[in-house]
Amino acid sequence: MIKRITPAVSTKIQNVKQNEGKTMIVEGKVQQVNERGLKINDRWYNFSRFLTKKPTIAVNDSVKFIASGNFINDFISIEKAENPLPKGPKYPLWGIVPNKETQLLEALRSATKIASIIENEVSIKFSAQDIIKLALTLFIQQSDH
Repeated sequence: MIKRITPAVSTKIQNVKQNEGKTMIVEGKVQQVNERGLKINDRWYNFSRFLTKKPTIAVNDSVKFIASGNFINDFISIEKAENPLPKGPKYPLWGIVPNKETQLLEALRSATKIASIIENEVSIKFSAQDIIKLALTLFIQQSDH
């Protein structure tokens, strides 16, 4: 007989509908958050398009919600962490403090998007080196603020 061992800090998952098996109640501490969803106990859950209101959730908040597969259908409870991350114009609504790598990747995405728009509007071709220079300029400007 094999006994399943659950970790001390585990996510509680209970079946709500026995016959469907996909709808469940998920409870745990938020590890990561982005605009599309949140990560609890090493599993990502996306916000459902049918979710009526998307609440403000930060890392380390304790949440309890109803999920169908990987989609969050409704929140049951949200308990804020004792020491939330700083928020303000420099940080997104979700309270994520971007690290240098994330800022650099965002600058590179922005530079690529800017180059693409300019190439479509005007017949100018950008080299990879031009895009990297633009990304570094955006990164340095973002770091100064």
